Amino acid sequence: MLFIKSFFQIFNPQINVKYVQTKEETENGKINRKFICFDSKKVDISSILAAKILAKKMGKKFFPLLENLLKSTKNQEKSAQILKTKAWVYKKAVWHPALVEKCTHKALYKMKKAKTFTSFPLSYKEIYNDVSIVAILHDIGRLSEVDITQGAVCMKHSGLNKNHAAISFDILEYANIKPEILLAIKYHEFADVEEAKNDEIYKSLPEKNKTIAQFYIRLLQDMDKTANLLERSKFGIKKCAEFFDPHYLQDYALTDEYFVKAINGNYLNIKGGHLLDAMMRFVTWTYSIHFAQTKEILSEVLTNFFWQMYQEAITEYEKSDDKDSSRLACTLEKIIRLEDYAITERMGMNINAKNRTKIRRKIEKLQQLSDS
Repeated sequence: MLFIKSFFQIFNPQINVKYVQTKEETENGKINRKFICFDSKKVDISSILAAKILAKKMGKKFFPLLENLLKSTKNQEKSAQILKTKAWVYKKAVWHPALVEKCTHKALYKMKKAKTFTSFPLSYKEIYNDVSIVAILHDIGRLSEVDITQGAVCMKHSGLNKNHAAISFDILEYANIKPEILLAIKYHEFADVEEAKNDEIYKSLPEKNKTIAQFYIRLLQDMDKTANLLERSKFGIKKCAEFFDPHYLQDYALTDEYFVKAINGNYLNIKGGHLLDAMMRFVTWTYSIHFAQTKEILSEVLTNFFWQMYQEAITEYEKSDDKDSSRLACTLEKIIRLEDYAITERMGMNINAKNRTKIRRKIEKLQQLSDS
């Protein structure tokens, strides 16, 4: 009987839903906003299956709200915005967590081969289960960043006034879930574990569990960055919010100040500039990587990412009405220096010789064009 009850609870988790309504002053007057909030109190999340079912059920409660809004909207511009929002939510809350989970499994396999867990206080099977749950649920707070009245993403204007990591934690805080998993989700936006060490949940853990929590936090931080870079290595920046942000100029240039910081090992926290600056910021994510196995995965990912970065610069040049071949040549040279620093100096990996030769030839042609 207990087995049947437990089975039913896994496949039918009881999720409470409430709505937060706010008003925002804009240039065009007040806008009414509405956000959906979830509470998974007492839901048992001790297995990968339970985590996936919970995430899916939350999606089933959320996506129909946008579907209904889309059906009732006659304005083409607003319809386009809602479709874009749907795509954003699917990417952040469905596709991205699945990719983080895949990257996590790859890193764990490498760690297992390296016998990383010989002195770890948990078995490999338990670790695999826990970090899979972490990957699946770490971004569920994204659903509460969407204004379901306007059909728009409002990360800075959410009625909860919290970032998605904190919202994800709030959703899961009173579920039947390991505190180490909760801490990993809550602090995955940070560079390390220092902030987590001040958390009351962390302080209450026995020493061996603090070790587990630190590992889970760092692994998610690594794999979150790895998954994002993997996506950008395949699609470039065209699927990123920055590509559509008017604060970024698509003019095949890099900001000198940001470039100097990047090749000196500094993380870039920027909200505008050149579009290539945004790609340079993505590279600096790798400066706070924790595990050798992450570096192994990223070595191939970064090679493809930099190829996308070169191609982005060339594409912006080709689309420009003001083609300055010397400026593009200078930008490609800077990207070469950044690639050398990020891959060779920081990771100790080799540069892809075939790609480098192609870019060198491109620079030579641009310089000839400039001299003619």
